Amino acid sequence: MSFSRRLWVSSLVVALAATLWAGWAHADWHKGVAAFQKKDFTTAVKEFQQVTKTNPDFAGGYYMLGLAQNQLGQISQALGNLRQAVKLDGKNPQYRTALGQVLLRAKQYSDAYSVLKAVNPASLKPGERTFYALLFSGAATKTNHVQDAVRVLQARIRHSSRDARLYQALGVAYATIGNDAKAAVAFEKAYQLHPNNLKLGRSAAYSYIDAGRRTSDPQKKVAYYTKAGRIGERLARSRATFEYHLLAGESWLGAKQFNRALKWLNKAHAQKPQNALVRFYRGQCYSSLGQFGQALTELRASLQLGPESRLRRQIYNQLGYVYAKQKRYDKAISAYQNAGNASKAAEMQANLKKQKHNLAAEKERRQFEQKIKALLLQAQELQKLGQVNEAKALRDQVKELQKGVKGKK
Repeated sequence: MSFSRRLWVSSLVVALAATLWAGWAHADWHKGVAAFQKKDFTTAVKEFQQVTKTNPDFAGGYYMLGLAQNQLGQISQALGNLRQAVKLDGKNPQYRTALGQVLLRAKQYSDAYSVLKAVNPASLKPGERTFYALLFSGAATKTNHVQDAVRVLQARIRHSSRDARLYQALGVAYATIGNDAKAAVAFEKAYQLHPNNLKLGRSAAYSYIDAGRRTSDPQKKVAYYTKAGRIGERLARSRATFEYHLLAGESWLGAKQFNRALKWLNKAHAQKPQNALVRFYRGQCYSSLGQFGQALTELRASLQLGPESRLRRQIYNQLGYVYAKQKRYDKAISAYQNAGNASKAAEMQANLKKQKHNLAAEKERRQFEQKIKALLLQAQELQKLGQVNEAKALRDQVKELQKGVKGKK
């Protein structure tokens, strides 16, 4: 999460500046505060530089100078002056918070974490505590102190439960440690609070998909994908982009609602007919619906679009599955071999061998039945001709043949 320059250009900063030198009439200071308030940061820098020259032990001068320089993108200068402010007055939480903000901007995450961890949030004004929580969670997450980030954010959420930014930061923290389910819940809450921010919905949906992929519990898997599907549909209705159509389709596919998935995948296909992933997903839907002919059409078309290696393997695996369902084991073997799936290829080879054996056995059975039928017909003809003994001999022969077959079984 990024924290822009404007966050500290606020009435809080100006109010603090006004109290730093209250009751002391100094032209440079007042001019600097006025320029800062007007967002004339170049002038503010000049005035506060003069303040630090004439009053080198005044921490507030370095603080305001650092803030103004930060607004101008003078990061290294801002860091130097804010460090000086903290050095002169390390107990001031605003100084440390401002330094932490600029350290984050400079991507000096470890230093930012150390500086911000020393701040007691209770010492900040109520209006500053959410901003601090966001800054600290960013630094803690970046330095693998995620539990610290979670602790501070959850504490702040108890006092500010309608702030979408806090839930978003919490989602980022959970996602960093791979807790996709909790990340999804946090992102979804942020999206509910800020429904116009489609990026929050996107983060929630993809986190639910990741949670669905990771779990081995079939019921949880369907539940996660269902939640992703609902959010994906909402996103697609808000903005009919290819990504959101694909997201909704992929989610409902994972939720095993195949016709619903096809509805959105067809929309995605209409926007990008040459997209191999969309056709692969449609092939999966048709496979699960038992429409194997249509599945083969989609999967073959997906291969022809030249997918990247990982998707190519997935397509061949799906082709192997469809061919196996059709009992076309020779083609299934080839598909699984192309997928690099040796175990499934071996399974199909065993099935093919069994199939050939069964076909041979079936052929032999039909031939035997035809032989029995022919002998019985011959016996009937002999009976009609009065050759009773000969007819009986044939029938006895049939019985012996049938006994022999039963004995083999």
